[in-house]
Amino acid sequence: MAAKGYCTAPDVADFLGKTFTAGQITHCNNLIERAEIDIDEETGRGWLVGVQTDERHFPINRLVFLRYAPVTSVASVTGRVALGETEETLVSNEDYELRDPATGLILLMKSGYERLLVDYTPVNSVPGDIKQATIELVAMRMQSHLQPGAYGLDSYSLPDLTVNFARSHVQQAMPPAVQQVIERYRYRVHA
Repeated sequence: MAAKGYCTAPDVADFLGKTFTAGQITHCNNLIERAEIDIDEETGRGWLVGVQTDERHFPINRLVFLRYAPVTSVASVTGRVALGETEETLVSNEDYELRDPATGLILLMKSGYERLLVDYTPVNSVPGDIKQATIELVAMRMQSHLQPGAYGLDSYSLPDLTVNFARSHVQQAMPPAVQQVIERYRYRVHA
């Protein structure tokens, strides 16, 4: 799987104030791909995913939140009232309404649908703070590659002995600024 494009290797190099070699660019691109997966998993969302078809939802109190918000348009919604029943095509502004494109909220005009399948198009851009969070996460993960043998190590020396050891506080999963962005976008489960 290739990186979707939340940021680029030159973005990370600029953030670090460095010029990457070809090997470092390859390593950075691999880290970008992993960071995108991590951010998507942590937020329960994704960006630059393209048109979504047959996204399955089980409405609660006539509300449905689409997974990849914000949304530009909803192409179709089909629903069934019970397992084994025939799928029914719902009509926009009669049977359902895209109430809030920013959060992907769909409001059903009547209750009784057990399951919905939704085709829609998410916004085809990455929010600026998600891009910056990706850059910072990749930059943190690049440090051990940019400073091999030095990053994350402490050493103590005595006249006849030197001890090098890893610092556990350097090996944190997410920088605090990245974690704050993730918390803002964390997908809500509504009951």
